Amino acid sequence: MPADRVRIPLSRLAMADAVDTDVLVSPGIERSHWLARVAAWRDAFSTLASRDIALACDDALEFSAALFGGWQAGVTPWLPGDALPATLGQLHERGLLFAGDLPDGIRASESIASTDSGMPALDADSCKLVLFTSGSTGEPAAIRKSLRQLDAEVDALESVFGPLLDADAVVHATVSHQHIYGLLFRILWPLSSGRTFAPARIAYNEQLTTLGASPIVLVASPAHLKRLPDTQDWQPLASNLRAVFSSGGPLPLDAALTVQRLWRQAAIEVFGSTETGGIAWRRGDGSRAPWQPLPGVEWRVQDGLLDVRSPHLPSNEWWSTSDRAHDAGDGRFELLGRADRIVKLEERRISLDAIQTRLQGSDLLDEVRVLALPGHRILLAVAAVPSENGQSLLDAEGRPALVERLRAWLAGHCDPIALPRRWRFLDAWPADARGKTRERDLAALFRPLMPTPDWQLREDDKATASLLATAELAAFEGHFPQVSVLPGVVLVDWAVRLGREAFGFVGEIQCMEALKFQQLVRPDTLLTAELDWRPGQLGFRFTSARGAHASGRLRFGDAP
Repeated sequence: MPADRVRIPLSRLAMADAVDTDVLVSPGIERSHWLARVAAWRDAFSTLASRDIALACDDALEFSAALFGGWQAGVTPWLPGDALPATLGQLHERGLLFAGDLPDGIRASESIASTDSGMPALDADSCKLVLFTSGSTGEPAAIRKSLRQLDAEVDALESVFGPLLDADAVVHATVSHQHIYGLLFRILWPLSSGRTFAPARIAYNEQLTTLGASPIVLVASPAHLKRLPDTQDWQPLASNLRAVFSSGGPLPLDAALTVQRLWRQAAIEVFGSTETGGIAWRRGDGSRAPWQPLPGVEWRVQDGLLDVRSPHLPSNEWWSTSDRAHDAGDGRFELLGRADRIVKLEERRISLDAIQTRLQGSDLLDEVRVLALPGHRILLAVAAVPSENGQSLLDAEGRPALVERLRAWLAGHCDPIALPRRWRFLDAWPADARGKTRERDLAALFRPLMPTPDWQLREDDKATASLLATAELAAFEGHFPQVSVLPGVVLVDWAVRLGREAFGFVGEIQCMEALKFQQLVRPDTLLTAELDWRPGQLGFRFTSARGAHASGRLRFGDAP
C-alpha cells in the first residue's frame, strides 16, 4: 500500500472506487479481477430463498470473493470448521444451503470478466458472519460476528503490526481461513491494508523454501512451528521473512527458540478466541513475557479468571473467559492455563465433554471418563467400565476389537485428531473413602510404574517374566529431555518388585553388587527378566532382542 494511503474499512472494500483496480490482491491477480469474482458470487447468491449459507473454499482468493459477494447479496455466510459428516448434517438440519467446495455447493459463474462498479458500501452492523468453536457444554457453538467487530479487529492489527511490515510483503499461511485467526490474518487484514496474500495454504515445510525472493509474512500456528527440521536449508526464507505470527495455543519454549535460531525472527504470539476475538500479543522469544493487550481491549482478573471488554465483542459488557490469569503489572497479564474441559490439540479446541457424551451413548460402555494426559504432546485417554455387550466383545475378540468399535462410534462426530489414543477398561470405577472418583486416580491408570509381568517360569529359586516397556510408563517421563530413556535405577526397582512377587521375601536392600548397565532401554522394548533367589540375595538380568540391558545382585537384610 502506498505510504499516503490509509487502511480501507471492510465495509467499503467491494466499492469500485475504494482502491485502485490495478492493485494486486494475490500474486498476479489485480483487484479488478477480485471485484469481478465478488460480483459473480453476489449474483449466484442473490436469487436464493435462504439467507444462511454454509461456505467453504480451499482457495483463499475465491473464498474472499464469495464472502464479500454473500454480504453484497444480503446472505449470512456460515464457516464450518471441518467437513465431517456430522458437521454437515447439523448444518443441513439448520436449513443451510452449501456453497463453494462443500458437497453440492453453489458455485459462481466463471464467465464474468469485467469489473462491476455498482456495488455499494456494506452495512457494518447488518452484515454478519457465523464461525464455530467448541463451547463449555461440549457442543460446537455458533459464534455470530458483525462486520463492525471484524473491522475493529483488523484496525487493531494494522495499528500494532502494520508498521513492522513491508508494504510489498506477501502474506502466506499454514492455517485455514475457515477459523477466526486465519480469516483475519490471512484474508481480511491484507485486503483492508492493501497487502498481497497467497491463495493456497502451505501444507509442508518444503514449500516455505520456494516462496520466491519477495518479502514474506507468515501466518502460522504452534503445531507447525514446533516441527521445523534443522536439516532443511532455511536461508532463503530467513532472508525474506519480515514477520511470523503464531496463534491457536501457547508456543512451546523450545519451538520459540528454534524459530529464532533458524529464521532469525522472533514469532509474534497472538492470544484470543473465536468468542472474544483478539485479546493480546507478545514476542515469542523464549522469555515468556506477559501479554500486552491489543488496542481497545480492556481486561481484569476476577476470581482468578480473565475478563475482557473490547470492540471485538458483540456488546460493551465484560466477557468472562475460562483462562486463569495473573496481573503482571505494567498493564499486562500472565496466563496460567485453562479452567474448563476444553484442551488445545494441534491448535484446535477440543471438548473432552463432547467426546465423553458421544461415548456414553454407546451400548458398549456403562461408565466412561475422557482425560487429557499431559506431556510433551497432550494425549486424549479414555477410562471406561464396559457394559454387558462391551464385556462380551472384550472376552470374545479382545481389547483391540473393543477399541476399534468405539473409535468407529466416534468417527464423524469429532475431529480425527481428537480420537483418543489411550484406553483402559476397568471391572469397576475406582473410588475413594467418600465414594468419589478422582481424576488423578484415573490418570494414574495411564502412567503405571512398571508393566504387568507375563510370567513364564516361577519356581522356588528361579523366575522368568516378560515386560513390555511402553512409552506410557511414568518412568520415561522427563528422562531425558532430548530422548525417552528408561533410567537404570528403574530397572533395579523393577527387579525388587518382581523378586518380591515371585519369591515372597521381605526386608530392605542393604547393598548392590556387580551392577552393569549394558545398553539403553527405549520405549516399546520387550524385556525378559531372569531372577534367581538365594536367602538374602536376589540376582537379576534384563535382556531383549537387542541383547543384555542390565544385571546385578541385591542383598537384603532381615525384615523389621
